[in-house]
Amino acid sequence: MNRLCSFLVLLAVPFVANGDKGKTTWQGPSQPVYVVTQNHYAEGFTPDGNTAKFGDLIAIEIFNPRARAADDDTAYKVGERLAVFVAGQRQGDVTVKKVVPLQCDSSAALVSPSSFHLAKDAIALASNAENIRPHASYEHQAGAEERKYAKQLAMNEFRKHGVPEALATDIKVGQLLMTRVDGSSSEFLVGSLFVQTKSVGYEVFLIGKIGSSGATTEFARYHKTTDLEDGKDSEDVRFVDQLDLDGDGTDEIVVEVRGYESEGFDIYKRHNGSWSEVHEGGEGGC
Repeated sequence: MNRLCSFLVLLAVPFVANGDKGKTTWQGPSQPVYVVTQNHYAEGFTPDGNTAKFGDLIAIEIFNPRARAADDDTAYKVGERLAVFVAGQRQGDVTVKKVVPLQCDSSAALVSPSSFHLAKDAIALASNAENIRPHASYEHQAGAEERKYAKQLAMNEFRKHGVPEALATDIKVGQLLMTRVDGSSSEFLVGSLFVQTKSVGYEVFLIGKIGSSGATTEFARYHKTTDLEDGKDSEDVRFVDQLDLDGDGTDEIVVEVRGYESEGFDIYKRHNGSWSEVHEGGEGGC
């Protein structure tokens, strides 16, 4: 199997406090949630058979409301049609054609689309949950002013971790967009920024709220990479999409987390002006 390298983001019953390391208990939607994307993870042979080919359209389960044993593999239903959403909008459906290995310890479903085309490198969300609330897209690319705000917020976070102030002018934007997460007019910047020297890389995934006097950080996920040659300690956090999965009127945000020969997906939810990770799923790797 090919080695993967990576370089380089509510006020209702579904959200309640949990004392386990500051995380929250999330009831979530009533049906499984999947990401749909062209395979960009791995291609090769496993003891269970061939993986999907690079570029094949696949679905990966990232959330299931049913509890399963740790050794109980993800179940996909061949022939099932899954509703697909992009930026909160219903785009069409995919049909599960076949279940295949994905990584050494995970599986995926080969799917075929109907009535829509997913762009290369894009990742959509899919679910048949009845409580999902679709909406018009709020997403748009960040402008010059928002990029300036994002770099300021990134440096504020880097500063907390001892990153030299002199690197502030070297911060680069890996991914940055603007969006809303509910019916209000409040806008948020979401994305990843990084700075790299000859020996180390610093990255941060941010969610910041735009206000009349600038931007404030509501969530920051920092990572330091010291193995720049092979990336064995790397972590690339990429915004996937947003969708009101639990039907409470506020979108959850899904991110892809890629490391050295691994991937997974985290779901974040906003509560009282801050964001918390409420679920991790879709993990795979070798």
